Amino acid sequence: MFEGREIMTISYDITWDLDPAAPTFRGRTSVRFKGTRAYAELSAVSLREALLNGWHVPWDGARLALDVDGVLEVDADFAYHRDRGFRRVEVDGATYLYALHYPDSAGWTFPCVDQTTRSRVNLTVDAPGVVLTNSTAAPIPPYTITAAVGPWVEVGEGVHVMRSRAGERDRGRVVSRLIEDSVAFFESVLGVPYPYEKCDAVFVPEFPHLAFSSPGLIMFDDAVFDALATREPKYAATVLSHEVAHAWSGNLVNAEPWLVEALATYLSRLATEQFVPGVDPWAIPENTPWPDRPYVPHLAHVRAVEDTMGRETLLSGLSTFLSRYAHTNAGWAELKACLSE
Repeated sequence: MFEGREIMTISYDITWDLDPAAPTFRGRTSVRFKGTRAYAELSAVSLREALLNGWHVPWDGARLALDVDGVLEVDADFAYHRDRGFRRVEVDGATYLYALHYPDSAGWTFPCVDQTTRSRVNLTVDAPGVVLTNSTAAPIPPYTITAAVGPWVEVGEGVHVMRSRAGERDRGRVVSRLIEDSVAFFESVLGVPYPYEKCDAVFVPEFPHLAFSSPGLIMFDDAVFDALATREPKYAATVLSHEVAHAWSGNLVNAEPWLVEALATYLSRLATEQFVPGVDPWAIPENTPWPDRPYVPHLAHVRAVEDTMGRETLLSGLSTFLSRYAHTNAGWAELKACLSE
């Protein structure tokens, strides 16, 4: 059984007060949890107040001590960071803010009772400019909670870029169409509807990764926006469909990291096969730099199943897996069981 199956019930009500001109930002959070925990993670600049069921809670600078379950209320000030938590980047006279918590940095912007347990979330962001957030319609892991704030411009349906790129609408429409096609393709081959009410994309400056897919909101590094236009068509198909695939693999159902990436890579290469006729996405030369190359060893496990059972059986088992464990954590053992049915 996949380790990390939820044993607690948790809900977060988070409010971030973001002033791009201020050196810190304020976060106010109410956490309701049932199930005993020794502490909640909290890495703040200063703590204004922390109450557990109305009683003050000791804080050592990294953790809030908890001795019973109930309601934890925290009001704190947080710093901007260069790698995790909230980042602040200035480009062409504009300030952009965005949060990245993966894999275990949720406590850098709100008190996190458990990093892995899927939780109900109510997220409010008070900030000037355009505010983009992940979907909160279903329980999600704390590390997927995010917001992107700034003078974003929509250059294609659901596709947002920095203000300085406002004129690049042709490219934005191409990106939007590829994302829309990816959603439709995966719904068709998996037989499982796209699990969120939106699929927005935002190209943020100085993102520390190529991209990160949270439920309903994908954040790409701004440099990807240029690469999508200057590199070969299979690059755009691979990158965009891979991140859309994470809506199912990783967000709808979370598994071991290697399996999450293996399935997203497998699905994205299926999509590329469909979107770029005549291209073999399974045969990328060894000396060619490619975004999903680090996941090729993991992909080999899925391809081995396909070689043994056939693509149709693999996709049928994957459909069962995603439907049965929707909005929960499950792993390789559960997937193998679904494949054997």
